Amino acid sequence: MLFVGDDWTEDHHDVELMDASSRQLAEPRLPEGAAGMARLHATIVEHLDQVPDPGAK
Repeated sequence: MLFVGDDWTEDHHDVELMDASSRQLAEPRLPEGAAGMARLHATIVEHLDQVPDPGAK
């Protein structure tokens, strides 16, 4: 599980990604708009391999 926090201002977003054990995975500053959303999605994808699959045995 990933947790995503977003501190938004008019021109950027300060984002933090954490795993279920509260370990910080990333803390990017992203621009407002579609470019920032694309970078947010890319950042999440980059860190998916660090999150255990709850369905895996």
